Amino acid sequence: MKHQISLVGGQLLPIYVGIKEFNPGKIHFIVSKESATSLNNIKPIIKGILLNEYQCNPFDFYEIKSICEQIIQKLNPNDTIEFNLTGGTKIMVLACQAIIHEKGIKGFYINQDNSYLELPSYERKNISLELTVNEFFDLSGHKTFNYKTIKDFKTEDFKAAEKIGNFANNDTRYKVIIGYLRRKYLNKNIALSLSGNESINNNLKIIWDPLNLKIKSNNKIILDLNSSIINDLFFKAAWWELLIANEIAKSIKFKELFLGFELNFKSDKNTTKNEIDILINTGKKLIFIECKSGLVKQEDINKMKVVKQTYGGAIAKSILVSRELPIPSIIEKCKELNIELFYSNVLNKEVNPINKLIKLISEIENKASI
Repeated sequence: MKHQISLVGGQLLPIYVGIKEFNPGKIHFIVSKESATSLNNIKPIIKGILLNEYQCNPFDFYEIKSICEQIIQKLNPNDTIEFNLTGGTKIMVLACQAIIHEKGIKGFYINQDNSYLELPSYERKNISLELTVNEFFDLSGHKTFNYKTIKDFKTEDFKAAEKIGNFANNDTRYKVIIGYLRRKYLNKNIALSLSGNESINNNLKIIWDPLNLKIKSNNKIILDLNSSIINDLFFKAAWWELLIANEIAKSIKFKELFLGFELNFKSDKNTTKNEIDILINTGKKLIFIECKSGLVKQEDINKMKVVKQTYGGAIAKSILVSRELPIPSIIEKCKELNIELFYSNVLNKEVNPINKLIKLISEIENKASI
């Protein structure tokens, strides 16, 4: 039987990758008191593999070394064993490295560039497996979510999104309307009805129902939209997310790409806890994209930080795509949190930052670090 001794720290992803890539028959988890509970998320998704768990003082070199030596001593002559040194404390890694060199046992360390180091030779080799979004979120203990893909949208939805984009880019009345709606409804957390009309000023009026939206100026229609999701596209700015996602989908091939990815509470599966505008799975890492057609707030950046850390881990990437240049404090915070920032009108064909965004995402995918 093939055994694997795996050091457990704060990140479950390299542990799971080590299991999937090397396919052991039995795993021996070396845990601290603090890291032991995290195994509750990984145990249900590695069914069929025998498990043992050993708790240690993560800073006691000799205790850790003794636990590993006892595991090895109990093996049958035909058994093999290897170490996954990616997790745990530095002392845990040093204790296992000592055994590797003393006994000539093999091990590995998962790098952040889609490769691993084979020990004790330190030869770099590529990781072959790809993970699904389900696997990534299983590792954080989240199994309930909703989403859409590009295929879920109709031709009329894309046409409506493009019309809104052209209107927003070329007509100052777009800002007037959105500003009015924000002050009257959004800032007061008042929901718009599915059908209604609003007179923005003496000349400007907006009329809508679940399938159609019209904007009139001096009783002349200046924008006429038809879509079964027109309320989301216009009032919730989903037009911006849809156009960005469509450009990405046309330009790059990924394992998975989702829009409006909603994560529900574990305790209340009918209530949304977090929403991700665009979620890309390269098979090796998650890329979280937040799309803002208007004002970017501090809470938007804080949410991006939490979402990345909770669901994607250290290897994940966050990107903010904003139609306008955010205020200096937002730009500063993005830099501090390693959030890539793209702004300006991506639909302006003369200056099209979407090309730069596509290039960045391609580079992230090609590096695809674990």
